[in-house]
Amino acid sequence: MVTPAIVRNLLSQALFSRDPVPVLYEICAKAVELTGGRNAMVALYNEGLGYMTLRAGFGKEWMPSMLGERINVGEDEGEGITAFVAATGKSYVTGDVRKDTHYKRLIETSVSELASPIVDSYGRVRGVVNVESPKEDYFLDEHREVLELLAMIAGVAEDREMARVREEALLKVGTALDVAKTEEELLERVAEVTQHVIRVNAYSIFLWDEVEQAFVLKDTVGSSTLSPDAKYKPGEGATGWVCQHGEPIRLEDPSSDPRWRGKYLEFPIEEIKAYIAVPILSRGRSMGCMRAIRKLPKNRFVDNRFTQDEENLLMAIAEQLGTGIEKIRSLERLLTSERMAAWGELSARSSHMIGNRVFALAGDVNELRHLVGDEPFDREAAKRVVDDLQSGLRRIEEILQDFRDFVTATKLSKSLTDVNALIRETVEGFKLTSPSVQINLELDESLEPFEADSSKLERAVGELVENSLHFVDHGSITVRTRRATAEDFAEAGWSAKQASHVRIEVEDTGPGIPVGAKSRIFDAYHSSRAKGMGLGLSIVKGVAEAHGGIVYENGEVGAGAHFVILLPMRLPKPAKETAR
Repeated sequence: MVTPAIVRNLLSQALFSRDPVPVLYEICAKAVELTGGRNAMVALYNEGLGYMTLRAGFGKEWMPSMLGERINVGEDEGEGITAFVAATGKSYVTGDVRKDTHYKRLIETSVSELASPIVDSYGRVRGVVNVESPKEDYFLDEHREVLELLAMIAGVAEDREMARVREEALLKVGTALDVAKTEEELLERVAEVTQHVIRVNAYSIFLWDEVEQAFVLKDTVGSSTLSPDAKYKPGEGATGWVCQHGEPIRLEDPSSDPRWRGKYLEFPIEEIKAYIAVPILSRGRSMGCMRAIRKLPKNRFVDNRFTQDEENLLMAIAEQLGTGIEKIRSLERLLTSERMAAWGELSARSSHMIGNRVFALAGDVNELRHLVGDEPFDREAAKRVVDDLQSGLRRIEEILQDFRDFVTATKLSKSLTDVNALIRETVEGFKLTSPSVQINLELDESLEPFEADSSKLERAVGELVENSLHFVDHGSITVRTRRATAEDFAEAGWSAKQASHVRIEVEDTGPGIPVGAKSRIFDAYHSSRAKGMGLGLSIVKGVAEAHGGIVYENGEVGAGAHFVILLPMRLPKPAKETAR
């Protein structure tokens, strides 16, 4: 007999449990207890693949090895009663499975079987709970009512589980806002969360581009046909409509909507079942949109339309994404303003330094003119003047190169880069020009190539090695690479938590850096070296941060300098479907 206490206890578990699986096992146990059956099982949908799997069970013949058993969904004979109930969405009872054309044997003792659909809050079948008996014609209407009640509670548990997953997704997106340093990194993190929670085949983000005067593709995952040059004018197609109006669209048959143009698609239109797009807003202004696609399911009984809950979740994610993008762009504008101020100072300094060099060159040219007119011609004196001219020109070129490197340090052109090969090539040149200093390499050969600007990274590593050479006469310099660990992040006082970073170290046996100077060594013009304009370590900092990384110095005075760069190892995105 079903009592209010039993129902209250099960509902409490369904609503408040952090893990729905124990609830499903309890439902199976209650199904056996309240109906007098021998075995009970729960099967749930794998939406992306279009079939169900056994997730819980209870009874004398139930075995843990049955977990994961695949159950197709359909009305065909021999597919099983569970498959039939999932397809029809109605309870089903048979008094003798041996005479039932739908039955598919799983437990030898089964004779009577009763099964009821597990339905979510949108009326979609999410699974089936069934109970079996070794007696003929055992299950009655009262048993069916009990099982349908238990199936309803299982539906509540499934709804609550999805709500919990959505809550966790929003927390993860919030974390991404805190730790992402670049727009690219933020988009990647949000895409990871969205794909995990809203099971889709493809996912794309479009953002407004002032130059193109259109909403251009910024990130996509899972597409097989979407052009990397995809862009929409305001109001163009369903995507452009969402971007322009700042309102969401959820379509079950996209091509039937009058706003649909099918201009840029993640998949051929005949493969698309459902489409959803939500605006990315910031301060009431549309910055673009997030859109997702679901393909036609392999099984016609699978209902994979987007729900209102999924739309609400995407809207919440898009709202946080808009806030994060605005935050990063505001910071970039601030940094740009600071860099512009630095460029102004740089221009003034370089103008002054180049002016001094030009004044000296003019003096050398004037002296050379006199030497050429003298009789007899003093060849040695002329040679000394030419040497001075060449030295002055080299000095001007160094100033101009520092200027160029400082200005372009944060402008990256990424490609697949082997950091170990890059370091070997960089260090080889210094070995030839500085034979008195031993340069050692300790490189982790297991590091795979990743996306980086190789020329900028070479400049950064070269600057650190050259900086060490300035302070080391006959000692040694060691360059290391390895994967970064949690301890490295703690050492740097950095909160980034990406899947994989590389740690690049340049350590020397020089005098080290005084504690009081450590906080200023990466500032422009702070240098004790005579060469250049004092921009070297500032350029290293710009290169590291432009890659979404960090650089810091961790040596001890008297024991040498120890520079560390941590960079995210971003791999090229694979083209694969994301539904599961």
